[in-house]
Amino acid sequence: MSTTYLHMNAWREILARAFDGQEMQPNVSPGWLINPATRRRLKLDYLFPGIDVAVRFTGLTAKGQGRRSDWEALEDEQRDQTRVEMCKANGVQLAVIDPQDDPVKQVDGLLTVLSRASRAVAQGHKERAQKQKAMNALAQVIKEISRIRSNLSKKPEQTLATLAESWRDREAGMAASLQQASTIEKKGASNAKVARKFKTLDTGQRVQHTSFGPGVITGLEGEGAEMKISILFDGDRERVFLASLVTDKLQQE
Repeated sequence: MSTTYLHMNAWREILARAFDGQEMQPNVSPGWLINPATRRRLKLDYLFPGIDVAVRFTGLTAKGQGRRSDWEALEDEQRDQTRVEMCKANGVQLAVIDPQDDPVKQVDGLLTVLSRASRAVAQGHKERAQKQKAMNALAQVIKEISRIRSNLSKKPEQTLATLAESWRDREAGMAASLQQASTIEKKGASNAKVARKFKTLDTGQRVQHTSFGPGVITGLEGEGAEMKISILFDGDRERVFLASLVTDKLQQE
């Protein structure tokens, strides 16, 4: 694993821990964040609208991208500065983080931004309840970031490696949760399909099976996809089917 990849994952974990419970908008380009020089929207890596804080990672290069020229680097710096100014003008405090730089220095910069955000909220015009909620949330974020800073100052590389590993575990957990949710959704759709198709079934009703031919329902047990359907076919042979397995094989006459 490259150092850049490890540090980037470590920072993702830092933000996930620190801003846990906060509304988060990743990879967002707000309508107000427009570069006045080019009239193009600028991007934020993370926006936390409930506490008016945003994060932008800098110093990264795309895969396969060579060394940037001095002119390109200057343009990046100008965009970063414009991004900070536009965020400030719209009541958002922006933390610009270089994952490849000294992690303690970068965390200190983030803490400065969070403190500034806390002051802005305290002096702002939010309703009292909203203001108190935002200030409490910022206090919690600052507390967690300060705890992480303490670990980084003692064992920076070890702490970064541990954080990066935690992020990979978090990603694996998120992927598993999405897979489980997808499975549940598909199962729910299947159950609904079975329920719709067989909701009018009753004992004594004539049906047609694609493989066994015509028959009559002699018993129904349960409901939905788990319903068991007993059918006596015209050849004098009775069979029991699970509804979910014969949805496309059984037709009502």
